[in-house]
Amino acid sequence: MKEKVLFEELVKQFEPLILAQIKSLKVAHYFDDYYQIGLIGLWEAYCRFNEEKGAFSAFALKTVRGKMLNQLKKEVRYSSTHGELTQEQEAVLPSENGDHPLETDILKEYLEPLTEKQRKWVVGRIFLQKGEKEIAETEGVTVQAVKSWRKQALKNLRKTVARGLE
Repeated sequence: MKEKVLFEELVKQFEPLILAQIKSLKVAHYFDDYYQIGLIGLWEAYCRFNEEKGAFSAFALKTVRGKMLNQLKKEVRYSSTHGELTQEQEAVLPSENGDHPLETDILKEYLEPLTEKQRKWVVGRIFLQKGEKEIAETEGVTVQAVKSWRKQALKNLRKTVARGLE
């Protein structure tokens, strides 16, 4: 990118990258939203790129994907405070390296025997890595209540795991 390229030309060139990220993150059902997020990520990459630090394509990929993953995390965080995970969110819970370690069926199998409150603890503590105090504040309950959810959730999860080993 030695010469300044118009952003419109850049969009044409990197549209396949945006589309590939939408497909790999399995968010095609919200295509317009994530396409826009991808464009914003591309714009940020365009504005912040430093030629001395490497290739623009790698920087654009990291920026666009990071922007989309941040949005997914926000959606998961929101839904955990306002109810259980949607099927789409369960399918796309990203890990640090972008893989999908938990398949939807496995996640459902473990969450099925839990109550709604126990699910809120699992999602808040394990997936969102919130503390019990933070979960209590979000849910408007005492820390002791959240600890009770944890105790019962772990008990039920142990039973589920034990059944799976039989």
